[in-house]
Amino acid sequence: MQTQRAETYARCTAELDGNHGAPGAEAIFDQALTNGLAAIVSSQWGEETAADARGRVKSAAQLLAVVEEKAQAVGDEPDVYVIPDPEPVSAAFPGDSPWPWVEDETLPDLETRINVAVLREGIKGTQPVRHGSGEGGLRREHVDALLALDDHESLRSLMAEHSDRAWEHDKDEDQHSRARAADLLRRIGPEEAARRAQEAANLHTPYHPKHNPEGLDLDSCPICGHTAFSAEHGDELGMGVGVGECLVCHYERSSATANSEAQQLYYQARWADD
Repeated sequence: MQTQRAETYARCTAELDGNHGAPGAEAIFDQALTNGLAAIVSSQWGEETAADARGRVKSAAQLLAVVEEKAQAVGDEPDVYVIPDPEPVSAAFPGDSPWPWVEDETLPDLETRINVAVLREGIKGTQPVRHGSGEGGLRREHVDALLALDDHESLRSLMAEHSDRAWEHDKDEDQHSRARAADLLRRIGPEEAARRAQEAANLHTPYHPKHNPEGLDLDSCPICGHTAFSAEHGDELGMGVGVGECLVCHYERSSATANSEAQQLYYQARWADD
């Protein structure tokens, strides 16, 4: 149940983070807040604390009341309630960070700051449009308060959600690029494709230690099969996957796609070594 709540919170919050003014955003906000608070309250004070008298999960407003009752308010921000980090970095490693890549920095403790006033205002602003009695009132500050919940150990799911969305977007873009290239090949025919492939070497800027140090030689295109893929530069892992465009069918490979393919090649090479 906790995993499902965290996933629902992440999906809905990521959607609002991208466009909190979209149609239906008010209902999405309610789903995100209810699931996020239910995960936090049940993890922090027990599943029964998140349930009402009939055993159902309390509403977002009721869960905020539990937070007010159980958590500690910030002195200079009375409407902000803090749930301390159960394993604070500052206690384990007092002073500077022990990790060399964050030299001269002190890592913050992951305390969860719940801005009850802003979140309650967000709930109030969603009611008119959800019940057909007015316009929506969801604002960016309400979404920011929602995002802050992700620091709690029962959630911490937004990074994975954003990563999954970026991967799906990149995959979709690559599929569309492949489809456009295949459609072009059907229209120009094999003879024109062969002619373009012969001209590719004249159009491509090859590797040169001085003038084009990031360049790659022409490579085989995964769509048309001709040695006509002209790369501007390679992937970040140095696996030789080019970022660029085929000079025959115009298939375009983005940096994200090249890096993804390079990772697969890298792991295949590592598994082969093992």
